[in-house]
Amino acid sequence: MKRLILILEQQSWCGGAQRVLDVVLTSIEQDFEPVVAFPERGPFSAALQERHIETLTLPLGKYPPGRKSYRDMMAFALRTLFCTVKIASIIHRKRISLVYINGPRCLPAGVAAAWLMRRPSLFHLHLILTQKSAIVLARHCARHVTKIVACSDAAAESLLSADRRLVAKLDVFHNPTLARVRRVCLPVGHAGRADHITIGMVGRITEEKGHRILFNALGRLSAEVRNRIRLIIVGAPAEDCAEDLRYARGLEQYAKEIGLENILWTGYREDVASYYASMDVLVQPSVAEAMPLAVLEALETGIPIIASRTGGIPEIVRNEFNGLLYPTGDEQELARSVERFVTDSPLRDRLRAGAQVPLDDRFSLATFTRNIRRAVSLLCGGDSNKPAAPVYEEPFTWK
Repeated sequence: MKRLILILEQQSWCGGAQRVLDVVLTSIEQDFEPVVAFPERGPFSAALQERHIETLTLPLGKYPPGRKSYRDMMAFALRTLFCTVKIASIIHRKRISLVYINGPRCLPAGVAAAWLMRRPSLFHLHLILTQKSAIVLARHCARHVTKIVACSDAAAESLLSADRRLVAKLDVFHNPTLARVRRVCLPVGHAGRADHITIGMVGRITEEKGHRILFNALGRLSAEVRNRIRLIIVGAPAEDCAEDLRYARGLEQYAKEIGLENILWTGYREDVASYYASMDVLVQPSVAEAMPLAVLEALETGIPIIASRTGGIPEIVRNEFNGLLYPTGDEQELARSVERFVTDSPLRDRLRAGAQVPLDDRFSLATFTRNIRRAVSLLCGGDSNKPAAPVYEEPFTWK
């Protein structure tokens, strides 16, 4: 009989952490039976139900991005206490062997319930901890978790800088490149149609991704350079996040106000690979980023990167080799990097050649699958030397 693992997921819509969790589920479901708890129903939970994976709901509620008010924090604390009791009940009733915490919003309740029920817990850290309150809370909870897995060295350091003793229980399993993105070998000397350069951004439309920073940088360019640029924005705001929806509406209006007209807004798309294939460069102007899947996917496709020097991005983007890095939030330096890419053909060829060099094994699906399966098996007291499960091939289809 398979042992049950309770997975606490903090959102029910598609994002990078959820796509990585899909890899985790595929990696472990040969030997374990996952039960995934969400704060509400959504496309992620619906997709798992179609795969006959049991899902539950926990009343964690919504926790808006950015700075939190005292009212937000008090409401979160009360919901956390209630969820702790409910999780403990689920652990007892279903005889859960491991509590897998896939995000910091679930961390306090998950750690407390696992500790009360004397069960091991695993915390998967997918982001850079920046806010003081979040760092303090994560540090305190992490002291009581059994195992910590971080998606990048930078994510790990954001927690270890608060408490170096946590290094004894922390491992870095880098986010993997996902198999639905196929490598496209662009010939040296490839140029955009009619000498245009296509710049892409891929991901959730939220303030931390830095769309407005890119727009401001493009506004600094001369008309001659700007007229050579085509911009593709792939992604959408989270449907249940009022802050994202306001930001997205304001972003489109702002683009019109500053004269950025040559923009294709695709909305959320499953067929991201076809958009990568049309890009000359991916721009990632994020304020904070642990290990962005868009950057991994673009490099896997052979597309160079222009990105802020933040979080885990320098772990995969080598400045002047497969991309250009600039100081986080520096619109002037971003504008210079874009101008260099647009006007300097030898530079574009050199960066494209660098982007054709495959990433090392730290970012492979096989490495991630093997590592996560071993960690889960050891925490559950199983045999970590059993033959590996089939390597994850394709993510589920989002409805």
